[in-house]
Amino acid sequence: MRFLKSAVRVGLVLAAVSLPAWYFLVLHSPSPSTPGFTLDIEEIRALATAMPGRRANEVRVEKIATLQFAEAMVMAGEPWRATPIPVYSYQLIFPDSSIIIDTAMADTKGIPDMMVTDFDARALQRLNVAMTLAEQIVITHEHFDHIGGLLEHPQLAELLPAVRLTDTQLAHPERMAPALLPEDTMADYRPLQYDGAVAIAPGVVLIEAAGHSPGSQMVYVLLASGTEILFLGDVSWQLRNIKAVQERPLFMTALIREDRQAVINQFQSLNNLAREEPALNLVPGHQLEPIAALVEQGVMRRGFRLNLAQ
Repeated sequence: MRFLKSAVRVGLVLAAVSLPAWYFLVLHSPSPSTPGFTLDIEEIRALATAMPGRRANEVRVEKIATLQFAEAMVMAGEPWRATPIPVYSYQLIFPDSSIIIDTAMADTKGIPDMMVTDFDARALQRLNVAMTLAEQIVITHEHFDHIGGLLEHPQLAELLPAVRLTDTQLAHPERMAPALLPEDTMADYRPLQYDGAVAIAPGVVLIEAAGHSPGSQMVYVLLASGTEILFLGDVSWQLRNIKAVQERPLFMTALIREDRQAVINQFQSLNNLAREEPALNLVPGHQLEPIAALVEQGVMRRGFRLNLAQ
């Protein structure tokens, strides 16, 4: 009986310690703060239309790989069932040029085998060719599954005139691991510097969104048709976070060194924007369904174009 009482006491102590820890590590999400993240869509539209020239008339997408997380890693409080984490690259087709948004990853080195369900070597080959044809190459942030394809491109030195890495992205090579920034190749590279938002092509605007990483940015695209797309990068892996205004769990954000308050403020701003601008297409970093829906609607097409003269 004495042993049983002692065991109960120990169990209660462990529960008292572990339950709060479980709550804060796995279930808790911060609340948005005031002032939050400012996303002035009218200002962004004005920047997009101020630059003269013909806008992109087509968006292409390649899925380079598929990883697998648990839903509980994507959003605090979700169940521990598997969810796919597709890794994409996008190609904006202009009448006489193209822009690449994100370059996925060149391989799966450094990733546990159980987390990799697919790697498309042919898609990577198409991406590599598309980068050599691109007038500009933009990275939403400095994590390996968005920048790795660029850093390990066999012709990186020749690509540099088209590369639009920001000064903040370039200042954080540690965030690119396991991909490596080739410092010798990049020694004379001059990064892009801007404050708040900047147009880089007709209809294409970069928007600073530090939080998920120091160099995180979103990419707004206004197509020639008038269709609007906002590429979120990894501000939000999936749209569920924006809909619920719910952050990734603390154990995950600590692992990736994310600024939770900055990101939850971005979620709130994007939630407001989605309700106010239902025609604006939000593209999260890693979710199958929104891309499939945009392909079905004709907003995007699968497969990069490697003959821009068509």
